Amino acid sequence: MAQVVFKIKNRKIFFSEQTSCNVINKSKDVLSGEDYENVLSSNIGPHVAENFSKLVNGEKNQIHFNASFDAENGRILLFNIFGYRFMSEDGAEIFGVITDEREANQQLMTALKELSDIKYAMDQSVILAITDRQGKITHANDRFCEISGYSRGELIGNTHQLINSGYHSRDFFKNMWRTIGFGGVWKGEIRNRAKDGTFYWVDTTIVPVNDGKGKPIQYIAMRFDITDKKENQEKIRLMAFYDHLTGLVNRRKFDDDLIKKIEYNKKNNGRFGIMFVDLDGFKYVNDTLGHIIGDQLLVAVARRFENLIGEKGMAARLSGDEFAIVIHSITAPVDMQYFAESIIESFKEPFSIEGYQLNMTASIGVATYPEAGPDASAIMKHADLAMYRVKGLFKNDYRFFDREMKFSNQRAFQVKNDLRMGLEKNQFYIVYQPKVSPNEEIVTSCEALIRWKHPEFEEISPAEFIPLAEEVGMINEIGDWVIENACKQLQLWKSKGYDPIPVSVNISPSQFLQADFVEKFWSYLDTYQIEPSWIQIEITENLFIDNEKYVQQILKIMRKRGIKVALDDFGTGYSSLAYLQKLDLDILKIDRSLISGVSDFPIKKEIATTIVRLGKCLGMKVVAEGVETKEELDVLCNHDIDEIQGYYYSKPLDVKAMTKVLKTKVLSK
Repeated sequence: MAQVVFKIKNRKIFFSEQTSCNVINKSKDVLSGEDYENVLSSNIGPHVAENFSKLVNGEKNQIHFNASFDAENGRILLFNIFGYRFMSEDGAEIFGVITDEREANQQLMTALKELSDIKYAMDQSVILAITDRQGKITHANDRFCEISGYSRGELIGNTHQLINSGYHSRDFFKNMWRTIGFGGVWKGEIRNRAKDGTFYWVDTTIVPVNDGKGKPIQYIAMRFDITDKKENQEKIRLMAFYDHLTGLVNRRKFDDDLIKKIEYNKKNNGRFGIMFVDLDGFKYVNDTLGHIIGDQLLVAVARRFENLIGEKGMAARLSGDEFAIVIHSITAPVDMQYFAESIIESFKEPFSIEGYQLNMTASIGVATYPEAGPDASAIMKHADLAMYRVKGLFKNDYRFFDREMKFSNQRAFQVKNDLRMGLEKNQFYIVYQPKVSPNEEIVTSCEALIRWKHPEFEEISPAEFIPLAEEVGMINEIGDWVIENACKQLQLWKSKGYDPIPVSVNISPSQFLQADFVEKFWSYLDTYQIEPSWIQIEITENLFIDNEKYVQQILKIMRKRGIKVALDDFGTGYSSLAYLQKLDLDILKIDRSLISGVSDFPIKKEIATTIVRLGKCLGMKVVAEGVETKEELDVLCNHDIDEIQGYYYSKPLDVKAMTKVLKTKVLSK
């Protein structure tokens, strides 16, 4: 820093070694010893000499002022001048210091420029507000006004309550005020509400400005707009935890929330319930009207669930047409009955989708905590089990999980698991139920029926294991096993000299629709040298749904090669007369549900006898299944039934008993 240090004594000026030539452009040796007024007036300015004269004359003891001086080269010199009078043994002496302030001034101007640049940059990017100790806004920059939608006049004098969105809790703001009130810096993300009602997010830093005693007197809040970031985070969250179609909670979030709910209720000794809901017949709607209509139906179902449960629960879409509903709090399991019945009742109102009035029903499985299990896996499994029990029975209903259901499910699991072992270890066997011509009372044919002697469960009914085989995809292997073993037995009877009678085998839709069904069927006949007249196939009506043309082609091939085809269980399912005309079948079997009570109920009698006449008019042999009484037999015989199959004549016979029947074709009673 350029500086001149001097002393005045006896009106003469003397410069010290510290004198800088940048202040006075002459050597100190030239100026020292000269009259102070002449030196100061000519080299700095008259007013400087005048102020020092006041010290020399004893008018003042101290002076301190700033002065400017026009240099010869057009520059302006800025000086800070200090003078002090003191008395020595030799009399009064004046001490003076003249400092060139240009460098300091330049530094100040540079600092001010930098501050101006910083302020400009902040105003362009930072949402800035300053409040007093009470939180009233004393300053708001343009960015604050722009994002909030309020003018500066509306903001100043108000608190930030003006833009409070109500999103954050009272504790959130208490913590913030506690931090800055004690002089700490607070950082966090805040959702605010603009004047037009829209929300925006800001990343906020609040810095207290303290007085000399360390107490905040005002607060500077610097904010950055992170609305886009938060919206993207929300989109990611929705994709991760919510179903994209219905907006309901998805399987992942449902599982997480269920675990938390169990933990909470375990600590607080609480109860809650869940329902698994499956839409009955949704696949038919989807396949018939298309996925767009199907998707809209799922959305409408979701909205109906939300309206039904309101704040009392949460609905989730687990997959496809399967939903789950949690009821947050119940006092007893029976409370869930109200919600299940409400869903069933609400589904009585059709869903209006694109001009279609879609009538839907739902199958509902109900489970409650803690009755259905101690953890999420057990509760969900049991609710699912209860739902599938409804699905397998009547549909359009609900059922609570119970322990008997659990044991039944465990047995079903083991049965499904042991099916392959049953085939490999020859645990399956065939029995034969005779079909009798009532006029001659002789056995004219029989049906091959599969049985299973399980090592643990003993005899397992086909009604139990056949549906399970369909579930696990083993029905085709089991069906093939029946065909092969029926052919093997026919060959054995023939080799022992018995005159074979036609044996019918049941063919499942899955088995029939295999691409190589015809080839495999004939390979068995060829391997065991079976005449086509010795074996018949029985199919059901549900085979024709969506496969009518293909089924016609295969049946045509089979009948052309001498195989007779029976339509089993007629009178159940769709019972379409069109099928009877188109498929040119050989045998019509009346289902046992129409035969039971045919002698006691006129309407059943009318239906059964009409089917007999219908079959005969179409050139088919008609067989009655499930005949158990003489009265039922008489009704059917009076209408020229062709064959009787049922306990009245015989239960299914093992191979040994059926072999005896083949000798005479007569059943002993």
